[in-house]
Amino acid sequence: MCCSAIILLSKEIIMLYKYKLSTRINLLGITIVACFILILAWSIYPQLRKKMYDAKYVKTQHLVEAAYGIIVHWAKNAEAGDVSLEQAMDTAKNTIRNLRYGGDEYFWINDMTTRMVMHPVKPELEGRDMSDFADTDGKRLFIIMVEICKNHGAGFVDYLWPKPGDPEPVPKISYVKLFPEWGWIIGSGIYVDDVEKEISKITSFVSIVVIVIFFSTLLFSYFISRSIVRPLCSIAERLDQGAAQIATASDEVSETSQVLSENASEQAASLEESSASLEEITAMSLETSGLTRDANQLMNENISKSARSLSSLIELTREMNQIEADSSEMRLIIKTIDEIAFQTNLLALNAAVEAARAGEAGVGFAVVADEVRNLAMRSTQSAKNTQQLLELTVERVTRAAYSIKHINDDFEGIIETATIMGEKITSVTRASREQTSGIEQVSVAASEIDKITQQMAATSQETAAASEELSGQALEMKSLVSDLLAVIKGG
Repeated sequence: MCCSAIILLSKEIIMLYKYKLSTRINLLGITIVACFILILAWSIYPQLRKKMYDAKYVKTQHLVEAAYGIIVHWAKNAEAGDVSLEQAMDTAKNTIRNLRYGGDEYFWINDMTTRMVMHPVKPELEGRDMSDFADTDGKRLFIIMVEICKNHGAGFVDYLWPKPGDPEPVPKISYVKLFPEWGWIIGSGIYVDDVEKEISKITSFVSIVVIVIFFSTLLFSYFISRSIVRPLCSIAERLDQGAAQIATASDEVSETSQVLSENASEQAASLEESSASLEEITAMSLETSGLTRDANQLMNENISKSARSLSSLIELTREMNQIEADSSEMRLIIKTIDEIAFQTNLLALNAAVEAARAGEAGVGFAVVADEVRNLAMRSTQSAKNTQQLLELTVERVTRAAYSIKHINDDFEGIIETATIMGEKITSVTRASREQTSGIEQVSVAASEIDKITQQMAATSQETAAASEELSGQALEMKSLVSDLLAVIKGG
């Protein structure tokens, strides 16, 4: 049953989508009014009816309790001895007999045996047993009153009772309360037919108000629906046009972004190749700079060594010159040795001649003279050999000095050339460093350009993706606008 109701409600809701928005707004107004009427009928009206009856009940209770206070007052006087019990009962009874409210409403008194003690409107009922008395519905009123007072001491009783001068019974409510010291039950009732009349008046008024509200709501819903639907239609149509334009523009942006992304990717690839070439050039330049720096260092070392060698050659030349100078003195010394050997040889000859003259006495002296002559001759021969060697040595020293001089001149040229080469190598090293620094700067710039190009490519791709997403959202927006138009215009 519940599932069937849910399915039926779902079908009804689906059917509502076929109506225009203005029709649904009007239906909403009608539904609100219908709900208001249902709330009035099922909630407010019963509460209003209950409150009006409750007011009658409370009023009756308060009136009976006020009359009950009179009985209590005279009971206290009798208990105090101011009056007798019979006087107190008579006075209280007569006082209550004369009490009136609401025009013709009164109080009565009966006892716990359902005997009527006092009735101001029908005194003929006084002293009569009311246990058999019942209303038109057969309700034995006084028995019920006695039972209520027995069990609770006080309470309400509803029944039908005719108004004075009118035989037709009408609804009436009574409140009864027991005064246990005297065994009296005092009560009073109020006719409630006026409540029904008042409720009828209120119902008629509310019905008129509801009808006025219903038609006012319909009229208001009509104007509200028109004031909402027309701008919504205009907005939806403009949104549809805007969505179409956005879709077209996003397609164009997407195509442009894709082309830009492809160009940026190609440029990034070229920059990567250029960057790689620059890195190779930088590495080669660094290697060249290192080589030139090492060559410069070696050149400086060669220049230093050549300078030291040149200094040594100069010293060697000076020594050679000194040897050449000393060789002249050595010639003089050898010549002197040769002359001494010659003189010694002459002296040896003279000694040999004198030894020969001396005969046998000069034989030994002749041997010595012969040996001296031999030594002199050997000295002369050695002096000649030494002279020859010295001359040969001097000649060789002269040639060596001449060669060393040429070597010295060559060394000076080599040092001068090496110095020039060192300066040029230093310039090449400096230029290589500057070139390396420039290449590094170009490489850094190329890397930055590469990063920017890659960022541009990524941004272009993101832009293309965003454009495609925007295009999809534009299509979705067109779909939503179509749904909105369907909601507004129905169908």
